Amino acid sequence: MNFSEKLESVVKEKNSCLMLGLDPKPEKFPKKFTRNAGGAFQFCSEMIESLHDLVCGVKIQMAYFEVFGHEGIAAVEKLIALAKEKNLIVLIDGKRNDIGSTAEAYAKAYLGDGPLSGDALTVNPLLGTDGMLPFIKYCEENGRGIFVLVRTSNPSAAEFQGGEGDLSVRIAEKVEEWNMTTQSPKNNFSSVGAVLGATIPEGMLSFFREEMPHAWFLCPGVGAQGGSMEEVLKCRKHGIGVLIPVSRSVLYASDGEDYIAAAREEMQKLWEAQG
Repeated sequence: MNFSEKLESVVKEKNSCLMLGLDPKPEKFPKKFTRNAGGAFQFCSEMIESLHDLVCGVKIQMAYFEVFGHEGIAAVEKLIALAKEKNLIVLIDGKRNDIGSTAEAYAKAYLGDGPLSGDALTVNPLLGTDGMLPFIKYCEENGRGIFVLVRTSNPSAAEFQGGEGDLSVRIAEKVEEWNMTTQSPKNNFSSVGAVLGATIPEGMLSFFREEMPHAWFLCPGVGAQGGSMEEVLKCRKHGIGVLIPVSRSVLYASDGEDYIAAAREEMQKLWEAQG
């Protein structure tokens, strides 16, 4: 199945465009959890079990697991399997890319059929089209998806993303070019999406929707970072087309014995705010 169509199906089934961001920070865990890979897996798996009915998928931030070495990678493999059992979209947030055969290896690792493979992967586009083609191939042939970094929300992003010679606009144009071969005739969205920070200047999300009418938007920054859910939701078309990952505000809503109840309360608020 085309990734865009699969994504639409899960979003509508769950009645949610929210994704649970898995960013395990041991120093923020409730006391019952160990500060290692085992604790990270236990904590994240409990969150999936508790919140899977309110979200359409999970966004696994690889860096937080890589710090644990091979045990962290093993934890990711088990979390991928658990998320798939719950019929959740699995997005690997690794921002991978390289040139030639190395890009092909990244694509195979995260978009193939191996234990680290998800439904989608975040990708850095700065190496250009030859670095993107291996990932696009998996979108075309294997029903996978990618989300290309277009405009991020970190303070120094403006050094390259904004003002004269704004690279984000050029990347947006390329995203619309790269997604032509995987546009679904059923929903008019593509398997090649875009990462756009929810905290970018007001009006910019709408601008990028005009630039990329066929791209699903992954918009981190709602919640702890203060991004506007309302602004993100304005970019939907026919009720779909955006994904909102939330992590810190939900995962660490409490470090006491009520951590599960607190996390669910926070996610429930966001779920209701979707309208």
